[in-house]
Amino acid sequence: MLPAAANLPLISFENIRKQFNRTLVLNDICFTIKKGEIFGLLGPNGAGKTTLIRCLLGLLNVNSGEIFFKDKHIKNRDIHNQFGFLPENFFPPQNLKAQEFLEILSIGLNPKVEIVNKLLEAAGLKEQADKHIRNFSRGMIQRLGLCCALLKDPQIIVLDEPTLGLDPLGQHKMLNLLRSLNKEGKTVFFSSHIISQIEQICSRIGIIHAGKMLYVGSVKEIILKHKASSLEEAFLKEIEIQ
Repeated sequence: MLPAAANLPLISFENIRKQFNRTLVLNDICFTIKKGEIFGLLGPNGAGKTTLIRCLLGLLNVNSGEIFFKDKHIKNRDIHNQFGFLPENFFPPQNLKAQEFLEILSIGLNPKVEIVNKLLEAAGLKEQADKHIRNFSRGMIQRLGLCCALLKDPQIIVLDEPTLGLDPLGQHKMLNLLRSLNKEGKTVFFSSHIISQIEQICSRIGIIHAGKMLYVGSVKEIILKHKASSLEEAFLKEIEIQ
């Protein structure tokens, strides 16, 4: 039998509320993320996905509620040591080359000499290592951003709309990267409003709409719940209920 600790969630959101002036953006959000899973946060634009991610990473303070990591209140050192983050809009310095940019960052994050070359190869950027970032495509910049998020070898990878603006090939490469990282034991938590991506790679999903978490569970379960033929149909029925 597994010890009790093995069944504890890795991350827990408990009654998270976030308000900007008089606008309630997150309304009593409750859900958990399990160790070693790919969890997809799905919702339309303006649903509260980015705000929730920023609260998790300590970039925003919640008005009420608690976030737990390994069954303890999450602390700044947990975020610094265990989390890697790719924001929705990643803007690296245009005047640097890919390899030198990562090497500069690695001085403070991971002094292992070989880490930069390994990440460039894993992201499919080995041939562009000496290319100036200003000449990168949007897809290449996103993959470089993922390299940055992985420099300290984090346990949890958090991505906010990681395929935003990518063409179909770029989206395919990014999703394959996330699958590979998950197979290595990384926990992946990412937001998207592209339903097909969530359906492809996520073991569990959360649907957020107008600041409320409407559903948490597997793709299969919500499709069965609504007697739908696809996640897209089930998603539309779920948010129409509200």
